[in-house]
Amino acid sequence: MPNQQDGNTLKGKKQERRNGHAFHPIMSKGGVHEKTEKAKRKAAKHEMNRKVQEWLCRSSLLLQSV
Repeated sequence: MPNQQDGNTLKGKKQERRNGHAFHPIMSKGGVHEKTEKAKRKAAKHEMNRKVQEWLCRSSLLLQSV
């Protein structure tokens, strides 16, 4: 068997220590975090309400100027 004491290989290079938690199988499910569908719906609703309020404000100004 090759001599691998203290992280040394036969060629004399040290192996880097790895984080055992980072390579856990459950961690392979990770990835880019995206907004949830609920957050996307809430943002769309907020944007729609903002546009409605903007439109109502403009239309009320047009009615007042007539």
